[in-house]
Amino acid sequence: MNADALIQSYVAEVVRRLPRRQRKDVAYELHSLLTEELEGRPDAVLDVLAAFGRPVDVADRYRPAGFTVLRASEAPRFTWIALGGVVLQWVATLVATYSAPGDLDWLSRLGAWWLSWGLGAFWWPGLLISLTLVAAAISSRREPKPWTPREAAVLDRDRVERPLIVLYIALGLVGVAAVVALTVLPSWLPKPIAGALELDADFLAFRAPWVLLPWGVSLAMGIALVVNGRWTRLTRLITIVSDVLFAVFLVWWVVAGPIFLVPAADALTKVCLVLLAALCVVDAVVTGRRLRPQIVAPVIQ
Repeated sequence: MNADALIQSYVAEVVRRLPRRQRKDVAYELHSLLTEELEGRPDAVLDVLAAFGRPVDVADRYRPAGFTVLRASEAPRFTWIALGGVVLQWVATLVATYSAPGDLDWLSRLGAWWLSWGLGAFWWPGLLISLTLVAAAISSRREPKPWTPREAAVLDRDRVERPLIVLYIALGLVGVAAVVALTVLPSWLPKPIAGALELDADFLAFRAPWVLLPWGVSLAMGIALVVNGRWTRLTRLITIVSDVLFAVFLVWWVVAGPIFLVPAADALTKVCLVLLAALCVVDAVVTGRRLRPQIVAPVIQ
């Protein structure tokens, strides 16, 4: 095994979790420190790296933090997901607000939107934080695995990224909550907004309830993945079936008749549902490809 290549791999794992302005200095310092530690005994490189600690923990030592919900290295991605969800809700609800018929001027509509959907969109970051806390609590009960150099390890594609699974669960809960909430929201909101959100009676009675089946399966799978931290062949097969069922139900919603009574809201919703169905199909295809036998990464001598 090439000791310097392993050190470089370890250093790269550490510095990629740090801000760009720190990476060069930390990489130089860490590489020098590990090289000096190995001087005269290159065969002990794995023992030295294991004793030094996991890259994520070393990165935290270079950028220490107190009690936080997320590791410092995960905070930027979480921020983009949280704020991106708020922005998406704002865009969709603003379109619905201004496309609804009514006598209110643009400023009155903006005020009504801000006091309802505008401020209400901030529930999304709160939900993400709550689910991340649950995932962190589950993860903290497990013994962390020692770091293994990438070029000396088997490519482990069965390991799941818990933050992404938490996001997946959150999106599923958003979907369920949206369908349930739309059955009662029109009675709580001002008439211009309520009119834009009024659902078709046949949709509520015959099409909407059926989608709870694949939703339930998807949410159960997400929770199982967060707990176990790994994919299995069975969970991948169930995910493929769930994705296909979800896509079928969404297409059925689109082609079987109106969803909203207001044509503009109905058209926008159907476009979003078609895109969501396409994402489900893509996810099913990607998951199916990962059912193939795993490839072993080459070992550097």
